[in-house]
Amino acid sequence: MPETLTPEEIQRHIETVNKSKEPGRILASATALARSGNRDAILALTNPLRRKESLDRLDPPKGEDQGITNITRIFRALALNPSEATARVCVLVYNSEEFRELPVRINLLLGALAAVRPVNEEAAVIFRSSSAEGFAEVNAPLLLKNESPLALQVFEEIITGTWVESYVKVDILHRSVLPVRTQMLIVEMCSGLLAGELAPDVRGAIIETLFDYQSRLWFGPAMYPPKPQPWESASTEVLQFMISLANRVLGGEIEARLSGPVQSTRTHLGIILQSRQPLGGMGQVSGLPT
Repeated sequence: MPETLTPEEIQRHIETVNKSKEPGRILASATALARSGNRDAILALTNPLRRKESLDRLDPPKGEDQGITNITRIFRALALNPSEATARVCVLVYNSEEFRELPVRINLLLGALAAVRPVNEEAAVIFRSSSAEGFAEVNAPLLLKNESPLALQVFEEIITGTWVESYVKVDILHRSVLPVRTQMLIVEMCSGLLAGELAPDVRGAIIETLFDYQSRLWFGPAMYPPKPQPWESASTEVLQFMISLANRVLGGEIEARLSGPVQSTRTHLGIILQSRQPLGGMGQVSGLPT
């Protein structure tokens, strides 16, 4: 919830952010502005976040190291209070070379920008340009979580374009799609991708991410690897769509290693659907082999 500020409070916080040399005071005022819900107050963060002088006051350099502790908290506050103004600040700040001198700051900005729904044209430009410059793996899960049309479009461009190599796309699919594969917009997008021209390994990655789960193989000995939601949590419409997609996949060219997982998942989805039928109405689920 926004934390309403009076005009006098807003002005005082703006002056602190622009003039104070105390990082703690700057942080307190900046986060207050970010949480205020006031468009002008949020936009007032633009110049302090894109100028080296103010960035250094916020996170004073220690020797050759530039800290990010306080700027992390500011972007977190922006992400937790997404608005049109939040997106505008991110767009303007991203265009600052002084801000982009430290790549980790870009990660923070992309997270806040992706929290704003829907992604607008200006934001889409930033997601495209940053993906082409090494941030595709950062952007992919953010775009899928956003789910708005332009966000999903940019994700598709990451998978179909030339910004990253095929093996990176495979990893992106495993890490980004797996946790949200029970969402209709996501499975519809994946279905559209499968209908187009893809490298064989990328096509295989989409299929296995939708119909299989191989944590150790895909993610290695990670402590907290991505995990799928249980199919039981998916809507009936998603389950029906996935059965139809499984039939389409199995009816086309498919790697032998993928046939078993697709068939097994199709059967599992059918069992879930049958369990949702009214008592006394148990019958053959459409799309399943008899």
